[in-house]
Amino acid sequence: MNLTNAKASLAKRILNTESKEIIGYITAIFESQPNNWFEELPESVKVSVAKGLKQSRMGEGRPHSEVMQKHKKWLNK
Repeated sequence: MNLTNAKASLAKRILNTESKEIIGYITAIFESQPNNWFEELPESVKVSVAKGLKQSRMGEGRPHSEVMQKHKKWLNK
């Protein structure tokens, strides 16, 4: 069974259960997993974020309000 079919099958079973205990177990499984979304980003994005953080620490950033004012014309499209 491929991942898509397995997920669909599991979703059906979850929707059809009336067991609070099963829902509790499933919820606990999801909550125990670390939220590591950053590691799933493409390497180019991680490099860009690291560069931005370094620039910010060095005082090379611009205030949000300044950036928004400069690019306001594109925000209203």
